[in-house]
Amino acid sequence: MKKKAKKKKSTTILRLTPKQKQFADKFIEIGNATEAYKSAYVTDRMKPGTINTEAKRTRRLPPVNDYINKRMKQIEDAKIPKQKEVLEFLGGVMRGTLKITVETDEGPKEIPPNWKNRIDAAKELLKRMPMDDPITQAQLRKLNAEATLAESRTNESQDKSGRMRKLISKKSDKQLEEMIQSIEGGGNK
Repeated sequence: MKKKAKKKKSTTILRLTPKQKQFADKFIEIGNATEAYKSAYVTDRMKPGTINTEAKRTRRLPPVNDYINKRMKQIEDAKIPKQKEVLEFLGGVMRGTLKITVETDEGPKEIPPNWKNRIDAAKELLKRMPMDDPITQAQLRKLNAEATLAESRTNESQDKSGRMRKLISKKSDKQLEEMIQSIEGGGNK
């Protein structure tokens, strides 16, 4: 018996023709496949039903559909500001280099932001910056310890007899309080 040679599957990449690209761009702009088809192709001798059918068929073609989806994603991504853009905006407000247009008696005038806006922008920038300061780290440890202590004091459940009991002993509460005092600067144990 002879073995049949396997046919290699061709992986041709379907490319967008100029007219398909024009159709897709118009479709993205107006959202109507029939009108987009009319603007991209010659439809003088076509019936309205045929135009509609061809518009739907063209819209479903893989290269056209992929192009439309990719462009729509790009448009959506452009609407959402990136982290760098937000930081640059806040920096511009804080430094006063970003100007605000206000209406005055002499007409529109560009002025720098007021001090309150500049201080608020500086605070927002500081929230987004990593802190390597030992004092800040100590304050964070203290806040975490206090949160753990408060949580342990309220962590109660019912036993089988219906009475409320604390799950964490008094001894662990005392240890947490000692830890908070040591962080604050060596208070009395």
